[in-house]
This record gives sequence, C-alpha cells and structure tokens, in this order.
Amino acid sequence: MEPTVVTAQQMQAYDKYTIETIGMPSAVLMERAALSVIATIAAGGFDLSRVLIVAGTGNNGGDGLAIARLLHLKGIDVKVLLLGDERKLSKANKEQLAICRKYQVKIGHSIKDFRDYTLIIDALFGIGLTRDITGKLSEAVKKINASNQPVVAVDIPSGLDATTGKILGSAIRANTTITFGYLKVGLTVGDASKRVGKVIVKDIGIYAPEF
Repeated sequence: MEPTVVTAQQMQAYDKYTIETIGMPSAVLMERAALSVIATIAAGGFDLSRVLIVAGTGNNGGDGLAIARLLHLKGIDVKVLLLGDERKLSKANKEQLAICRKYQVKIGHSIKDFRDYTLIIDALFGIGLTRDITGKLSEAVKKINASNQPVVAVDIPSGLDATTGKILGSAIRANTTITFGYLKVGLTVGDASKRVGKVIVKDIGIYAPEF
C-alpha cells in the first residue's frame, strides 16, 4: 500500500528511485510538475495579468523556470525573479534557465515592488531546505508576505521544514500550496497552518518502491 503522507527524506528517496531505478528522466518530472501548477492556477480563478515567479538556485527554482516558460508561451505577462548565486545552480535549474533565455522569458535579480504583480509563484526553496533562511533571501520572503498579494507555493512554502512544519528563519505565507507526489508531513504539523493555505496534491509520476 502506498503512503499518503511522507517525510522530506522519504520523498527524496522516492524521487531518486523513480529517476534512477525506474528510469523516468528528471526533466520529464519537472515538466509534469510545471504543467500541473499551470493547470491548477488556471482552474483556481487567479488573476494572471502579471505573474511573478520567485525562483531559487535548486530544483524547486527549476520547476519555477519551467512554469515561467510555459506561461510565457501562453502569452501571459510573466517575470522571473532569480535569487541566489547563478554559479551555484543545480543541473536541472541551469537547463531550464537556458531554455527560458532562448524563449526570451523576462528574468531579473531585483524587484521594486511585489505589489505590482497579480500573482506570485513561490519556487525559492523546496523540500530539501534544512537551514534557516537569512540575509537577502529572508528579506525577499518578508517583502512577499508584506505585499499581501496572492501566493502559490510550488511543492512547499519556502522556509517551511517539509518534515517538522517548523519555520526555518522565515517562510512564505501561501494562499495555495501545490505539492507533488504525496502530502508532506510538514504541510500538516507545526507552523504549517499559518503558511500553507489550501493544499493540493498532484500526481506527477513519482512513486514509492514496491517492496
């Protein structure tokens, strides 16, 4: 019987199993994740007039970049705020960023006012975060929360521990969280109720090993 609620470590193991043992390419999973977010926001009644995607340097940011590309190709006014050191991008993130640049998706490293956007998509940190968010990244999180604009979190609100539900320094306050594969324990306990909003679980083809 497959699990319904998993820890961050379990989810990472299922992800690895799906990619390395089953042979599902990680780029396919990322595309499925991005498509599931777009389908959800399209059905959710969000104002897509001006969309801002806040992306980090890891695979969660890669999901965000894939979402940005797909929205851009639909003719939606979308911009990516890429935060963190570009020299430290994950392999998947680097690939998605290169594709976005070829499609001339708007990408910047600073934003004057988060209130200029009708929807903010949080793809800053995923379930792998274990340390406190500090410095400029923490400031960005606080400014997003202070903007009171609708926020959709990709997999988990950035700054929330996916296993304990603890806020790691500071955390995004989402209206909706679209999580992939299975519900994470951290979306249901600790400080989660203050941060996750409505939680939607989307099957993107990540499966638990059958032992």
